[in-house]
Amino acid sequence: MNLILFFNGWGMDERIFKDFPNLKNFQINIINYPYNVPLLNFEKYDKIYVIGWSFGVYYASLFLKNFPYDYIGISINGTPETIGFNGIIPKIFDLTLNTLNKENLLKFYENMEVKAPFLNMDKSIEELKESLLHLKNNYVPQENYFHFSYIGERDKIIPASRQNKYYKNKNIPIFNISCGHYPFYILNSWDKILKDVTNEI
Repeated sequence: MNLILFFNGWGMDERIFKDFPNLKNFQINIINYPYNVPLLNFEKYDKIYVIGWSFGVYYASLFLKNFPYDYIGISINGTPETIGFNGIIPKIFDLTLNTLNKENLLKFYENMEVKAPFLNMDKSIEELKESLLHLKNNYVPQENYFHFSYIGERDKIIPASRQNKYYKNKNIPIFNISCGHYPFYILNSWDKILKDVTNEI
């Protein structure tokens, strides 16, 4: 049995993956905000994949810094330094936080290239602001714990150019994909997410 721990993007939940085919011999845990990982017996798994998308890359890094088991780390459209030179400019982050309302949230989705804004419309603006504020108040840049990186060529949220530079400097294999910040029209199955990585191992 293999394990996937997927650290989700800001405000998102399991509905992103509702159309993903089942993956045989895999246990899949989706970790949403506040990113609490369930108690698991990690020793029982043959392979462990830790995948972060967007802000989930940062929170996966927090988890991995003290993770004592062998794993394969995959980042998708994010870096362990989510805020700053290698991520979102602090001024832009603060602007998003301070002006967040329903209208601006829909614009944010458009910039992400999300075609289905309902993905987190069940969360209130207050909840979404709280999660951004929590990140801002507790943010500490992390080291890189990832072995592979998927980068959307049109990513405007965490600019693709910054991601590419960051991972190239870390000598991490990069798989460029033709998408914006939201990649799951291209990476639309667990098999596709793991395919390139498996070929490199």
